[in-house]
Amino acid sequence: MKLEKRLKLHMKNAEKVFAEASNFLVRCQIIEPYVEKGTLYGCVCPWEIVQSAEENALPILEDFHDTLEAIWVWTHYAKISGREEYKPNIEWAWNYTAKNWKRFISQKPLHADKCLYDCAHLLNAGTFYEKVFHDEKMRQLIETAGNHIADHLSRFPSPKPREYSDPFWMTTCLAYAAKHVKKPKWRETAKKYLKNQILGKEKPFSSIESEPRHRGPGGHDFFSKNANKALALMESFPSEPRVKQMLVENFLPTTPKGFITRHADENAFNAHVATALGKAYKLTREAKFLERYFAVLDELDGRMRGGGIKRSPEFPLRESWATYFYVNAYASIL
Repeated sequence: MKLEKRLKLHMKNAEKVFAEASNFLVRCQIIEPYVEKGTLYGCVCPWEIVQSAEENALPILEDFHDTLEAIWVWTHYAKISGREEYKPNIEWAWNYTAKNWKRFISQKPLHADKCLYDCAHLLNAGTFYEKVFHDEKMRQLIETAGNHIADHLSRFPSPKPREYSDPFWMTTCLAYAAKHVKKPKWRETAKKYLKNQILGKEKPFSSIESEPRHRGPGGHDFFSKNANKALALMESFPSEPRVKQMLVENFLPTTPKGFITRHADENAFNAHVATALGKAYKLTREAKFLERYFAVLDELDGRMRGGGIKRSPEFPLRESWATYFYVNAYASIL
């Protein structure tokens, strides 16, 4: 199928894809009939909630950033459909967030290793929610999260940490939020970090296929370091000709021509790569980005089941966060 026709079909199917994903995420939300009230009410579990061993039932778990990711998906559905059928789910999720955020993103959070990752998703979901619903009820919390990340990046942390601690993902989210909430200092902080860590480097990117791979039980492997670098540049310098040139000349050659097999989280990892490819196409209009985007997305499409996707083929259940990664990739060229 020609790229132009494939792109039109992608646009046409967007509402259906978001509706199915939104409906799946309802299956992951901790509400009736699982609980009627309490601390976890409104939270989104990492995986679909099933009730029998035959369905591969797993414990119902609290997950702060998975809840924020679900808010983003439900909000995006409202944006493209003009309907608000998942607004109650969003409100329950925000109520959970408002009551519990100090356990995750305060000065000394319970889960310190994931604090800044939670902050990043709060910037993403909160800012997007404000833009779509014109509701600033979470603004104070957005500013708290943004200030945490800005303070961290102003210290020029090492670019090496991956996954929850990847500074380039934090930079992407900070720059995105800075535009909407009118925080020029946040944007300047993001730019300074990227100037220090990427711009001017002889080899700013490396092969995505050669990135480190997690092995063994436990742990995660959902982020591409190089995809995060590209996303951070595009969000922080959307009008810079040299960034567009860098994407085509330096980033494109490092990207895969199709789906990459990984030891863990391969669906999420490839979806994240597709997000960077899609956004790079939108910014540069270089057709090779779009070709590679669809090569990855077509494989992911075949792995979607009922609006949800597993983190990797061997995992027993579809996951809320992996579904967010897929939907984020789908939205990257809308």
